[in-house]
Amino acid sequence: MNRHRFHLLAAWLSLTVGALGVAPLAKKVALEAGAAPIPVVLATALVSAVLVLAWLWPRGNLPELLRLPRRQAGAVLLVGVLGSGLVPLFAILAMTETTASNRVLFQAAYPAATAVAARFLLGERLRASTWLLIGLVCVGLAAVNLEDDPTLVLFGWPFWLLLATLPLIGIADCIAKRSLTDVSPDIVACGRAWGGVAILLLALPLTTPADWRALLDAWGWALLAGTCMAAFAIGLYRVFALTRASIAASLITLAPLLTVAGERVLLDVTLQPLQWLGFALVLGAVLLLSRRA
Repeated sequence: MNRHRFHLLAAWLSLTVGALGVAPLAKKVALEAGAAPIPVVLATALVSAVLVLAWLWPRGNLPELLRLPRRQAGAVLLVGVLGSGLVPLFAILAMTETTASNRVLFQAAYPAATAVAARFLLGERLRASTWLLIGLVCVGLAAVNLEDDPTLVLFGWPFWLLLATLPLIGIADCIAKRSLTDVSPDIVACGRAWGGVAILLLALPLTTPADWRALLDAWGWALLAGTCMAAFAIGLYRVFALTRASIAASLITLAPLLTVAGERVLLDVTLQPLQWLGFALVLGAVLLLSRRA
C-alpha cells in the first residue's frame, strides 16, 4: 500500500470508527438533556439523510437513484425502513433507560445477527466454530444486561428492545445482499437513509409540541448524532474499498470502546467487572467472526 492510499485509509477509518462510536453517545446526551426520544431519532435521521443526499448530488449519482428498477428501489427502501428506521427507534427508546455503551454493544453484535439471518434466509452454511462465536456474543450481551436489583426482572425491557434490533438488522442485510449487489454503495446509503426517515415520520402523531420544544435544548447533540450517522454511512464503504474487509471490520469493531470512554467523561457512567467481561466477549467474538467472513 502506497503512502497516499495509507493516509486515505487512515482518514476514512478514523472518521468511520469515530462516527460509529459518537452517534449513540450524542443521542444519549440529548436524552439526558431532556429531549424526547422520537424527536431525537427523527431529527438525527433527517440530518443524516440530508447530508448523504448532499454528498451524492455533486457527484452526479442522483439520477442513478431515480432510475432504480422497482424491485431494487423497494429493496433499498425496505432496508432503510428496517435498518435506518425501526432499529434506531427501538434503540433510542431503550436508551431512555439504559446506557449508550449498552446500545453500541448490540450494534457491534450486528455481524453475528447477519450471519444467523443469512443461514436461515439465504441458506448459507455456518461452521460449528461460527456458532460457538455467536453463542459467546449472546453470553456477552447477557452479562452486560444482568440486573443487580433482585426486585427487577432478570433482564430489563431495554434489553429485549435492543435484542429485537438484531433480527431486524440481520434481515435488512440479507435483503441488501440478495437484491442490491449491483447498486453502488452511495445509492444504497442514500436510499436507506430516506427509507428510515419515511417510516419514522409515521411516529409524528405520537409527539407533542412540548417534545419538539424540548429538543431545542439538545439540538446540537441531535445535529452531531445525525452528522455521525451520515459520516458512517459514507465512510464505511470507502474503508472496505481501500483494504481487506476482514481488516476493516476488525478495526471498526473497536468503536464501542470510544462510546464507553465518552460516556464515562460526559455522563460519569462506569461498567462493572461483569459488564467489562461481557464487553470483552462480544467484541472478541465479533472480531473473530469478521476475520472469518
